[in-house]
Amino acid sequence: MRFLVLLFVAVMIKADELDFLDEIDQDESSFKVDKSPLDMRLKLSLQKNEESEDAKILYFRLANQAKNYQYDICFIADENRQDFNIKELYYKGSFAEISFYEVGRINVKEGIAHGYNPTDYFKGSTSLTLSNDPKERKENRLGALLVSETFFLDKLTLKGLYAPKISVDKDSIFSNKKYIGLHLDETNYHDRASLFVDYSGFKDVSSSVILHYDEDNVHFGFNVSYVYDNWIMYLENSLKKGKSDITKSIEKNGISQEIYNHFHHNKKYIDQAVLGINYTSESNIVTTFEYIFNSGGLDKSDWDDWFELQKEHPRFTRDLGIIRTDIAESESLMSKQAFFVLSRASDIRTNLDASFLAWINPYDGSTLSQIGLEYACHDSLQTNLFVRNYQGKKESEYGSALNNYEVLIEAEYFF
Repeated sequence: MRFLVLLFVAVMIKADELDFLDEIDQDESSFKVDKSPLDMRLKLSLQKNEESEDAKILYFRLANQAKNYQYDICFIADENRQDFNIKELYYKGSFAEISFYEVGRINVKEGIAHGYNPTDYFKGSTSLTLSNDPKERKENRLGALLVSETFFLDKLTLKGLYAPKISVDKDSIFSNKKYIGLHLDETNYHDRASLFVDYSGFKDVSSSVILHYDEDNVHFGFNVSYVYDNWIMYLENSLKKGKSDITKSIEKNGISQEIYNHFHHNKKYIDQAVLGINYTSESNIVTTFEYIFNSGGLDKSDWDDWFELQKEHPRFTRDLGIIRTDIAESESLMSKQAFFVLSRASDIRTNLDASFLAWINPYDGSTLSQIGLEYACHDSLQTNLFVRNYQGKKESEYGSALNNYEVLIEAEYFF
């Protein structure tokens, strides 16, 4: 992680040194694709892993955002599969001037935090990207089939959503199929409904309250943020009645009773919160620091128990790995506490952006860090380079990862 931090700082310093040598840089903005009715993109992602098998994926995206409808379709191909995915497809209409409705497949993205969003209630294990950037994962996932209605009342905005549970056969086109499938078994696995109330009556303060229903569980969430000059302070919180994500993963995957006895928390309520601060510098570097609390996660003694159980009973290694994979794919958290750091710099050189992010486990000091560079060669071609590093003791959250490093190279062509 230290190497990645030093490399990121060096890039920032070098950019500042070169700015006065090239006045043109100050006048030119970073690469931006012109908005057009039809958005077509072709992207090749190559991920080199230290120990595990490398990944090569080709994406073709076709999207259109019109006044009354929107669609976002993605074709994905690698050495083992070819998938046709409808990320979004919905119709927008209105019965009155103060409201509008949407019906179809919609990717609902809620929450004001950057690293983790406890109020992002409509997420699922449907990410379509190799990126580790939370924003990229949030943007590139399958939406749920739902209906929503939004009302605008002076300083209040009311929004209601409902996504039905859809039971489908394994071989049905409506489920997860090899070539063509709507994956409704993954996006509409429960009956879910939300009521959002946003209030903007206080100066420099934004706030929202969310009441969410998920099968037999009820969630209460809220978001609040305050803007002061170049600073933004915010809090995102969710209190839910129900089981922890780890318990749900154990039950869903049929994990052994002994593992269940070790890590099942008999709690009636699960509290998840993100306290964050965001700062934008004069040189357009945006830095975010977040503290994340998850009462249903593993604390220090739980992590010690996790690795001790794995050491004494090697037969549990596979089941414990399934839990970790399931938690990661569902965009949930393993640990009871975590720190997240994110820094993005735009226009460090003409058409060149840089980023640095890190996840830190405060119990064992292990880290997952990533440095990224995004460069637009010309108006139609962008290239990205991301280097991820896992550091920590072998018996730690990130030190126990299969790879010590991963390198992701991407080339994206815009039609």
